[in-house]
Amino acid sequence: MMGRKQPATVVLCATAPRQAITGRSRPWLDAVRGVAVPVTWAVGIDTLADVAGQVHGLDLALDIPPAACGSRSRLRELLLRGRDLMPDLAAVVLRGPTPAANRGVLVEEGIGVAVVAAFEEESRGNRRPAPKGWNCRNPVWGLWEVVVTSARPAGLAGWLGLGGMPRLVPGGLHVLRTDGVSAGNNGAASLAPRLERWISWAGQRRFGGTATVVPLSALPRLISGGDREAVGRSVLRAA
Repeated sequence: MMGRKQPATVVLCATAPRQAITGRSRPWLDAVRGVAVPVTWAVGIDTLADVAGQVHGLDLALDIPPAACGSRSRLRELLLRGRDLMPDLAAVVLRGPTPAANRGVLVEEGIGVAVVAAFEEESRGNRRPAPKGWNCRNPVWGLWEVVVTSARPAGLAGWLGLGGMPRLVPGGLHVLRTDGVSAGNNGAASLAPRLERWISWAGQRRFGGTATVVPLSALPRLISGGDREAVGRSVLRAA
């Protein structure tokens, strides 16, 4: 074990169909259950309303549209609806600029982690230091923002659009986001090809001991330190 590098932490975040899927819940759930590694599903409020009673065992994040990100009242209303449907809701995906005051609303409604495309300039500083190699920040007490990792490798291969997998940084954090489900007109649903490749890739890295794969909702505990260290040790033992 001496000299072994700390595994990277990988989060797979997949977007479920944004349209309401009333009457088609079962094929969607059949497609997403039983995957080899944890996957967090970003769902809109209508989708959450349709599947809320059938999501046992799945990690869900509420996909918040840009219009709600910029309005305290709309954001709070959306979160309250989400909380009514799923009392343990703890993660969101933000798809628009979110003023600092609105981030406070997230905390007030029990959200501990938010996926963002990039850090906004507006911030009152990092309340707590992030772990080394983790592209995240704590803009307000109780909330961690994590940035989506580019899935393309650096250099010529990335410019050509080849590969599609990040270069794992030992001990680093990699949050990958993609469309997760392909739904047919006949109601059939299946995992999107890119997500299937990511699941296979992440499973191989986990088996080899170079990565641990966790759901998005687990990140606040891991970032705090203790759970992150324990997860790292367990992966090394398994390897």
